[in-house]
Amino acid sequence: MASRDRQRSLQRVTLMIADEATFRLLSESYASFVWSPDQHEEYLDSHDGAVEKSRRAGGLLHLGRFDHDDYLDFCEADGLPPDSGASRSAYAVWCSETGMAKEWEGSVRDLLVSASLLDAVGSDVDAAVSAAGKVVDELTDLMLTAPPGSGSVTVTVSAPGDEVTTVVFPWEQARTELRVNRPFDVLFAAVTAGVANGGGLIVRLPTGVVLDGAVPQTRVLGWRLGHHDATEIPEAELFNAFCTDATTGDLLPPEFGTVYGRA
Repeated sequence: MASRDRQRSLQRVTLMIADEATFRLLSESYASFVWSPDQHEEYLDSHDGAVEKSRRAGGLLHLGRFDHDDYLDFCEADGLPPDSGASRSAYAVWCSETGMAKEWEGSVRDLLVSASLLDAVGSDVDAAVSAAGKVVDELTDLMLTAPPGSGSVTVTVSAPGDEVTTVVFPWEQARTELRVNRPFDVLFAAVTAGVANGGGLIVRLPTGVVLDGAVPQTRVLGWRLGHHDATEIPEAELFNAFCTDATTGDLLPPEFGTVYGRA
């Protein structure tokens, strides 16, 4: 009975976060939306503060991206005025109940990045998700089996319209514990967009070797993304890519403390 009472007493907080374009639309259209069009960064900071406060208090936190068209449909269906903070709050509650807002462990910016990447996947979502799942499973295995130390995954996505998005996913293997400071959903969204639209993926792993000057050695692996697949880049090609100036084509010395490829 005590645990049920505690569950009832937990505060559920649902926040629907507007991306920059939607934020501008809200600020220009609704007098009840108190933010000015140039305050999106301050708006995100404020919501991140609310998120952290709720987490420290042990609240049940649901986050989602605010969809203006969906919001208007909601207001019309329920007979609510769109220009109202109460209507936006009611919409947030509805989004939580319908699953449009879900538990989220990261920042509000990470939420928007993840949603934007998934928007770029296109129509063949199931195939992209399936391919991305295999890639992320392999990446997770690499992280979990790496020696203690810091590493990273960098995903570059070529989205429609020649827009390029780069997502860096730092992690650390501490004994048997894998520590990350971004939700795996962000990594999964980046890989999903990459296999759908093209891109690249670089993994930097600790080798467990410490070189002169207390420099930890790292290993670099790479994959090409596209056509709903990931193809590992051969060692020689990976070495050439890292050791060639992209602008001049001149050779560059290998980065000290870096091993290229699996060999």
